[in-house]
Amino acid sequence: MRPEPSPMFTDVDRQDDPHPTWTFRTSLVAYQESLIGGQLVGRGWNGAGFMAPESQRIDTSQHAEPQAFTLEIDGQSLRSHWSLVSEEVVPVETGIEFVMSLMHAHRPVAVKVHTQLDGTCFMKRWLEVTNHSEATVPLSAASSWSGIFQSITERAFGAPGPYRLGYFQDSHWGNCGDFDWQEMPYAGYRIDGYFRRDRHRHPMFILNNRETGENLIGSLAFSGGYSFEFDLDDGPARGTSRMSFKAGPAGPAPLRVLEPGETVSTPALHLGLVIGDLDDCINALHDHTRRSVFRPLMPGKSGLITSGIGPEMEMTEEAVMHEIDMAADMGVELFILDASWYAEPYGDWFATAGDWEVNRQRFPKGIEYFVESAHERGLLFGLWMEPERLGTASQIRKEHPEWVARRYDDTPYETGLIDLTNPEAVAWVEANISRLIEAYGLDCFRLDYNVGFLETAGYSERHGWLENRYWRQCENLYGLFDRLTRKFPTVIFQNCASGGARTDLGFLRYFDHTWITDHQIAPRSFSITSGMSMALPPERMDRLIGYGQYCGRTADIDFQGRLALFTHATMGWYHLIGAQPNLAQRPHVQRFVRLYKEVARPMHGQSRIYHHTPTHDGLEPSGWGALELAHRDRSRSMAGVFRLQDPAEPVYHMRFKGVDPGLRYSVRFDNEDSETAMDGYHLKYVGIPVRLDNPLTSQLFVAEAVTET
Repeated sequence: MRPEPSPMFTDVDRQDDPHPTWTFRTSLVAYQESLIGGQLVGRGWNGAGFMAPESQRIDTSQHAEPQAFTLEIDGQSLRSHWSLVSEEVVPVETGIEFVMSLMHAHRPVAVKVHTQLDGTCFMKRWLEVTNHSEATVPLSAASSWSGIFQSITERAFGAPGPYRLGYFQDSHWGNCGDFDWQEMPYAGYRIDGYFRRDRHRHPMFILNNRETGENLIGSLAFSGGYSFEFDLDDGPARGTSRMSFKAGPAGPAPLRVLEPGETVSTPALHLGLVIGDLDDCINALHDHTRRSVFRPLMPGKSGLITSGIGPEMEMTEEAVMHEIDMAADMGVELFILDASWYAEPYGDWFATAGDWEVNRQRFPKGIEYFVESAHERGLLFGLWMEPERLGTASQIRKEHPEWVARRYDDTPYETGLIDLTNPEAVAWVEANISRLIEAYGLDCFRLDYNVGFLETAGYSERHGWLENRYWRQCENLYGLFDRLTRKFPTVIFQNCASGGARTDLGFLRYFDHTWITDHQIAPRSFSITSGMSMALPPERMDRLIGYGQYCGRTADIDFQGRLALFTHATMGWYHLIGAQPNLAQRPHVQRFVRLYKEVARPMHGQSRIYHHTPTHDGLEPSGWGALELAHRDRSRSMAGVFRLQDPAEPVYHMRFKGVDPGLRYSVRFDNEDSETAMDGYHLKYVGIPVRLDNPLTSQLFVAEAVTET
């Protein structure tokens, strides 16, 4: 099988030659920074594990903004005049954490720079800022990490820049995961999310140097407004390329108002360096997030095939029981009761959100009846809730109109976004979630978040300042779910936010998996799945097969079923109440369930995912799509080839990436329901031609290593 992985290695080394210089090493990544003239500055990155001596470190005097972090207090940039107070390395659960304490010479502000190393090629950094003055001060701007990435000299005069920037281009509902590359000009370039843009852009970037192969990969753990800034400069002398970056929260100033003695932590940036291709970058990110971000997979509760009933149909007691019976019959393992369980029959579930009591006209026997029925059929049971919103017709909104967040023009958010900077509102939200989990003995809690475009997120008045709400709102939200997941450690916490509107690592560290979209219609369903599986490991992403969210509107049933194999699978309904099951459809569903349970799910947490077609043009992609999920030891690989919207070439050549060329495999062709033996070398370097003559059809291969006798 595959050679044993390199040993986990983390280290922080200090040299004084002539400046205090720290080298952070994790796996094969080395990052250096120095304290020079009161400025903490970046000195360079290396992706092969080497530490540069002073003579080989980047000369920061040639860069306009070499600072390793930025901070603006009361309108003043604190880019310099820092002194070192202390430094220490402390062990943490997944590695080590280096804490550098700095004090400013002219403002009574202290900063602790936290850097965690976990043995992967990623580091996690955030700032802890303390106001030591006797007055309230506004924090106007901050970046969790910034500074110099590279400085390349001896380039040909007039040569194009060596960098391209990969990120999710579209920020709107229904096109999550729209990954593509942009050429980096010799200029500044900024990516915005939430603030200035809609909220369906996952906060991640890949800065690729096409000449030398290095990739700087960043993922910001923040659910609020943010910006990534990049600057490519030709330097004082032409023929050079100097690349710097900045990442952190964004919004109208002040971002935070600090009371005397108050301490605040910036959002963490997960930043890594990989020398390799796009899939090397993605799988390195997944290794890091599995190790240091996500909740551990729960034996017996992770990766369960899920189904449920939602407001797409009127939820009666008879309809719910029909869906529970159908789910059990199809091999589903978890059933979720979705939106409208609290609304009166044929009522407006959106407008009455906030009144979290089961409606006895709709369900005379209560939710307990469904919990018991699901358990009797061997299903776990979950319940949907949208606790961060008060609908316009809810009783609680009438009682507490002050809990609804307000924009800067003092108009309330129509959707009823709750102001979680208000401690009373936070306590109410937490108490209601806790009450429902305990009252019904829930196995799963599904969170939704249908708040619309947040724009600036509004403000809260603090000591005469109009503090932007993003930062404090997120901080209180994280604290709320940190307490709940500790209180209910065996409950499955599932996130959905109008699909993929809140998929950042800051929030998802409290959840077992998340919906990546509410748009399930092919061919876009492929590009969404492909793109979002760059940002998140496959087992953490929810996708649907069935007719919910119009999944069954286009493509044959195998297309959508096979696509869901590369995620955490959910099934919608297959026939309406009173209708006979479709006996021709049933074998397709049974095969999908078997493949998920026997082939895909056993790889969860140990998989590598390969994006053979990582970018697509247009909202509805054309041509071909191909994804491959393989066990990290290369003993198994599952590849799906999908013909998307026309035009497309008649044949796609599938070359596997997740196999060992020295092994022999049994390869199953799912369309033909047949198998043959093939060498890993052939699969990897020669490949298999796939012919599909109709759009929105597919082929699936499963390669299993065999032992020669």
